Amino acid sequence: MHSGHLLIITAAIGFGLNPMLAQLLMGEGLSPILVTLYRFLLPALVLMPWLRLQKSEYIEGLIMFTFGMANGLAMLAYFSALSQIPVAQAIFIYYSYPVISLLVGWVLYGKKPTTNRVISAALIIIAASLVFQPQQQLYELDTSQLLSTLSCFLAPLVFALTIHYWSQPRKPLAPLQRMRCGLLGHMVVLVPLAFTSQPDTWLPQSNVGYVWIIALAVLATSLPQFLFTLGAPKAGAEKTSTAGALELVVALTCGTVMLGNGLTHSQIVAMALILIAMHIRHPYKLTAALS
Repeated sequence: MHSGHLLIITAAIGFGLNPMLAQLLMGEGLSPILVTLYRFLLPALVLMPWLRLQKSEYIEGLIMFTFGMANGLAMLAYFSALSQIPVAQAIFIYYSYPVISLLVGWVLYGKKPTTNRVISAALIIIAASLVFQPQQQLYELDTSQLLSTLSCFLAPLVFALTIHYWSQPRKPLAPLQRMRCGLLGHMVVLVPLAFTSQPDTWLPQSNVGYVWIIALAVLATSLPQFLFTLGAPKAGAEKTSTAGALELVVALTCGTVMLGNGLTHSQIVAMALILIAMHIRHPYKLTAALS
């Protein structure tokens, strides 16, 4: 397996912990804005003091800063949706990003999707629809739920844009520098929002909540983001978006083990479809072999 592909798969395992950890922390009494802030606060405190850019890196740093702001808002919308609409519906929307990534690459970058990536994306969407069937129709949602549903699409859109840009950045920039600039963007958006939201509590209700915060900041954010930054340029946008769908498998497994949910037949089939999608490389050869 290509090293870049392996890095993306490892990152996807970490990213797949986000829905579970977010729900655990909201169960500890924390608001979605605080969960989003704490997701980035610890890595920001560790990495941002070391942010130093050369003049030639200013524009690239500004681009990463902008992505950071967008990603901060996108994750806030996603975590908020987890508390506003059925969790299944929010996660289903998020895992539409392989298809959104294909469309972004085609429309904005002129990358006509290859047949194998179209097949892979279709399998992933089928898998997501098997697992996370929306429990309500759009016309049955009230205004706040409808707005949460629509804003939830911001997360897969920003992630798709990130995949393509980080796969082929405008100029080289060290991975940690990219992370630092992005974290600065997160903080500029999230810190003012957290203070103006006036949450009922700033801290988890129990000691285990602090463990979830550290897990969210390190295992589900800092480490996978670093691996993603290293792997995306090597793997390319198409392989990155397809391999990243492994997050869905991780989310299902963690939901079963940690949150007490049992695996249904549909979920098992969905995981199998995702594993098949990740390994599709030569569809024409596959078709020829079957004919």
